[in-house]
Amino acid sequence: MKKLAFVFAGQGSQYLGMGLDFVHEDLKIKKLSHLADDILGFQTEEMLISELIHQTRYTQPLVLLSSIYAYEAVKTLGVTPDAVCGFSLGEYSAFYASSIFTFKEIVELINMRALLMEESTKKHPGMMAAVIGLNVDQIQNLCQKVNHLYPANFNSLVQTVISGTEEAINQAEVIAKELGAKRFIKLNVSGAFHSPLMKDASASFEKLLQEYEPKETTCDVYLNTTGEKLHLPDLKKEMAKQIIEPVQFVKAIQNMKKDGITHIVEIGPGSVLSGLIRKIDMDIEVTHIEKYADLPALKGWLQAHEFIK
Repeated sequence: MKKLAFVFAGQGSQYLGMGLDFVHEDLKIKKLSHLADDILGFQTEEMLISELIHQTRYTQPLVLLSSIYAYEAVKTLGVTPDAVCGFSLGEYSAFYASSIFTFKEIVELINMRALLMEESTKKHPGMMAAVIGLNVDQIQNLCQKVNHLYPANFNSLVQTVISGTEEAINQAEVIAKELGAKRFIKLNVSGAFHSPLMKDASASFEKLLQEYEPKETTCDVYLNTTGEKLHLPDLKKEMAKQIIEPVQFVKAIQNMKKDGITHIVEIGPGSVLSGLIRKIDMDIEVTHIEKYADLPALKGWLQAHEFIK
């Protein structure tokens, strides 16, 4: 039996103009854009064509919005996922798609998260780097050798992003190459996300979360912190932990496969996750949508795999 999941893009996938075509083509999405302006206190359509899009303060809400706009377009095809998952901030798009939070709530939450994380980057500066060619055990070994170095994103079986202080990342580059890493790529990000250097943001966010009441999910949600299905009473705790703990993307995809997911649609800017999913499990059928013009091709793909008529 075929089962379908949606996965949502994270920070780093942003580009100028992402999601604007959905706003221009769909009146309902245009209304969501105006609502987002009111919640965020800035003109989102203008910000989507500004270089400020690469600042954490703006990146997080704008990637969220672009993914939600694409998701709303996908919904018009009459398709319902069996499961959802998101990569880092993409998890918030998954929370929206599974009806845990309303549009207003999810935009408020990602806005607060972005502000707190940006504040933490100023208090505790750091960096991130992608290490390619080392397995999980080697990465753990690397992080044990260097103070203030942490695994941040388990992207695939041989690709992991690490977080830490600038000194830690520089030391890690030397040791990683000694361990046999094929590539070591310092990422153009503003801080050491998904690491204990974000602890202030995590603690403050957990307090703010108490004002929100999550609703029952409409499908399974696989969490970044565990890679396993969400147990709703644990949600607020896991949302706070997600800021300081690594993204368990490999485990999430493996668990979805184990639970019967056969097809995945990546939704939002870029197609990085589609490539990672293929590296994790080549048997899963994957496609993606990031532009309004992609909608007819996605409809054909869903029809071909019998998810819609």
